Amino acid sequence: MTIQEDIYTPQITLTECIDCGLCMATCPGHLVNFERLSTKMNGAKVNDAGIGRYSRCYLGYSTESSIRYNCASGGLVTQLLSYALEENMIDGALVIGMRKDKPFEPEAFIARNTDDLATAARSKYCPVAANEALKQILDEDGRYAVVGLPCHIHGIRKAEERVATLRKRIVLRLGLLCSHAVNFAGTDSILRKMMIRKEDVSELKYRGGGWPGFMSIRTSHRTKRIPLTGGWNAYWSMFASYFFTPMRCAMCPDQSAELADISFGDAWLPEMKKDQYGVSIIVARTKRGERILKLAETSKKIRLRAVTAEKVHQSQWTNLKFKKSDLSLRLRLFAALGMQRPMFTPKPANNHSPFSLLRTLYVYINIRSSTKKSVRTLLTYVPFPLLRLYYGLYKLLCMI
Repeated sequence: MTIQEDIYTPQITLTECIDCGLCMATCPGHLVNFERLSTKMNGAKVNDAGIGRYSRCYLGYSTESSIRYNCASGGLVTQLLSYALEENMIDGALVIGMRKDKPFEPEAFIARNTDDLATAARSKYCPVAANEALKQILDEDGRYAVVGLPCHIHGIRKAEERVATLRKRIVLRLGLLCSHAVNFAGTDSILRKMMIRKEDVSELKYRGGGWPGFMSIRTSHRTKRIPLTGGWNAYWSMFASYFFTPMRCAMCPDQSAELADISFGDAWLPEMKKDQYGVSIIVARTKRGERILKLAETSKKIRLRAVTAEKVHQSQWTNLKFKKSDLSLRLRLFAALGMQRPMFTPKPANNHSPFSLLRTLYVYINIRSSTKKSVRTLLTYVPFPLLRLYYGLYKLLCMI
């Protein structure tokens, strides 16, 4: 992988290519057959138009206060992986941390213990090449869990269909709810806003310190904290407005990691607004996923409360509007502009209302404009409160 235009771009070494076609066959950017892949998942009972196939939905969190407080939303992923390692259910987990020598770049690695897992906790709002650790799973015998965004899980499920070794060794897939990723220019813009030189940064964390948490930027002489949401100077409104979003994210129909064994995300619910520690919304999809949740609950490692799928919809309503309601219109727009698009089965449902068109134009214009140097410079000087008002326009369009 190489970084081009602020995202990772796959590169083929022609001298080593044997023309087997495996890269194209497993690439989620080419084709994802949700219908076939999801029906093969053992346990999913209900097929929901918004969140895919599932068995049960929950609210939950880690019972270890330090994990719950310092992770992104309830600490469920870190806690479940720690439990699975302790109980010898897995030998390692593919997770993502930030490089110590390059604090702005993520790295995929195999966590073997709780200390490893701690370095990979919290969200990463930057491009992530999770596939780089798959070779280690292929090379080393054992049972592995993988953690990834919906697109990562798409590629892993497709690779398992073609590569028997992966199918045998990957025993648990934990998916993270995702509306869209943020390219590397997004972090650069925040640093410029804070007047922090990139070369002075020794550590960067996008979440942590309670819920919903703070971005923490450490230099040799100070640590700057910026709230994620909940205040006029919170930084997420800039990313939520789809500035610095890879165009490929606007072509994805999966917000809730529909092909994972279990999916996890922030519980953005009215009753959680005053919570300072974090609660996850959880979608259990397979018998394997349901089993580890129940075992961890019985061992008092986590707490769960069953909820309906409607609660998941409520907690993710703007993101589901983006991923499901408006996708068909965006794909038609991209086709008219001559862009290549992935193929999905089933095809996205049509929604061509005037408000869908306005939301589509809002997203496309912000993605496209933030690739321009002049717009990036302008965004550096736009105060966070104005960006919050601007994002409010999109939320208003979603409510209509």
